[in-house]
Amino acid sequence: MYVEVCSDMTSTTRRLCHSKFEGVAIDFRARTQALELLTKLHKMTSHHGAVVLAILDRNGDVPSAFRSGANFILERPFASKILVPTLKASYSLMLQERRRYFRFPVQIPVHLSSTRSHLEFLTTSVNISERGMALETPVALYVGEKVQAKMLLPGTNHSAQVNGEVCWSNEHGRIGIRFVLVSPGVAELFRSWLSDRLEESVPGKVLAKS
Repeated sequence: MYVEVCSDMTSTTRRLCHSKFEGVAIDFRARTQALELLTKLHKMTSHHGAVVLAILDRNGDVPSAFRSGANFILERPFASKILVPTLKASYSLMLQERRRYFRFPVQIPVHLSSTRSHLEFLTTSVNISERGMALETPVALYVGEKVQAKMLLPGTNHSAQVNGEVCWSNEHGRIGIRFVLVSPGVAELFRSWLSDRLEESVPGKVLAKS
């Protein structure tokens, strides 16, 4: 677990806008600012699922913190018999959140076809997640264009086919595909394959407890 500390609202908001965090700990000593930050956090698309730990003084307003969206409460002075189980439980939820956004860098051939222009061509993946993928393509595609992608994930014997939509493109020949229609079997294939890749970067015993 890597920790970054921000001491004011401006720097905290800026950091949240430019980075993805699975967990956010908020000190409620400055209650008004803490509640404002929680409101902003839940409005951010990339952080609405982040695990929130509220840090309160003894006899702090626990119900208010939970109503505001906190997942866990840590009370000062910290006691290890409470702190350790709370952090373990919160870390498990953080790993679940990381799974949702985990993007694995991999270069594999991807057969792409456009439903509008009826073009079919071979591209190369840049990275893959459960929700989409980035590609290097020799053919210019427009944002909003509907496509179908076929690929063979490394280490698997089943071809994966998904329907998607171009959600971004740049001048370097790269595009982003957001998955729109994925069969249950293919979705499970992606989840299993990406989970194995995530396990390679996180201690196995931690994942087993999540």
